[in-house]
Amino acid sequence: MRNVAYIFVVFLLITACQSSKYKNLEDGLYAEIQTNKGDILLELYAEDVPMTVANFVSLSEGNNNKVTDSLKGKKFYDGIRFHRVVNNFIVQAGDPTETGRGTAGYRFGDEFPKDENGSLLYKHDDAGVLSMANGGPESNGSQFFITHREIPHLDGKHPVFGKTIVNPTQLATLKKSIKDEAKLNNAVDSLRNVVLNSIVQLDTIHTINIIRVGSKANSFNAAEVFDNQLLLYEENKKTRKEQEASAEVARYAKYLEDKAVFFAKMGEEKARKTTSGLGILMLKENPSGEKIVTNKPIKSHFMLYTADGTQIQATKDGGQPFVFQLDDAEKPMITGFKEGVANMRVGEKALLFVPYYIGFGEAKYGPFPAKSDLVFEIEILEIGN
Repeated sequence: MRNVAYIFVVFLLITACQSSKYKNLEDGLYAEIQTNKGDILLELYAEDVPMTVANFVSLSEGNNNKVTDSLKGKKFYDGIRFHRVVNNFIVQAGDPTETGRGTAGYRFGDEFPKDENGSLLYKHDDAGVLSMANGGPESNGSQFFITHREIPHLDGKHPVFGKTIVNPTQLATLKKSIKDEAKLNNAVDSLRNVVLNSIVQLDTIHTINIIRVGSKANSFNAAEVFDNQLLLYEENKKTRKEQEASAEVARYAKYLEDKAVFFAKMGEEKARKTTSGLGILMLKENPSGEKIVTNKPIKSHFMLYTADGTQIQATKDGGQPFVFQLDDAEKPMITGFKEGVANMRVGEKALLFVPYYIGFGEAKYGPFPAKSDLVFEIEILEIGN
């Protein structure tokens, strides 16, 4: 009954507040993503991540100078569809090809502002977080996503640049009708994400309306800011590299400490070691199960960690098992993973401790830091035809 009350209040607010929805917004930059399901209102963090926000705003308004010639003068996001929607994870858009690889014709770097203690200022710590989709460091483009929930393993890999909000008029109405703080917070969360939660794959963005409140926001020339920030980013590269090298030494020392703790927790000392250095710890055995073969599809559930305990990926995030083939030349598996799986049968579950040299190597690769030893928890469900 309580949930019904929240939904009813949300419905009234959506239908009754359209004419005054921007009234009393605090000074700042905002984006209203107008979709076929309704509008999503977001606060943009222009002060702290100016390059990323300027990219988004200039693409939305059609004045980005870096887009390919065929896109110049066009509002890039108008008519773009949400090509990737994963329940209880994210909604993603910004790819005109809908393949996950499309761009507006350029890539740019990462902004990860930190506080005085060195902690990330913005994280994927709630539903409604607006962030850049990318394929690894310095590969941001036009694609963005909004979270359905907290997703901490994306922190420091995807630049966060905004978050869903309710406008002050709606908030004032909620405060009049709901006095309990916990119930009010629940109602606010329901309202700010009600349209977001209704989005399904191939829903459409009609347009993105950029809202400027206050003199600073009104003087924010997104195309100019983006161009200037790109130049500044390149100029500061040498200093950043030196800082990153120093930070990497400290990171790796801490990583080795955390690795020892995580390996002890996961029982790595009990794993059977192969000549390659791979460790295999069987969690569930099935001697009568079908043997793994290289030329047939394998259905599995897995969780992937770096050896310090950081979760990188899990099939539960996508809600579907992972299907792969060991001899697939188009989607090659890392050596350590292939070796570990080849030692398993259907119905078995194991931990694979993969040294970096039979993993992704010495260099940083995508979300994996340099010299990342890996831990896979994998369960083989079935072998296809």
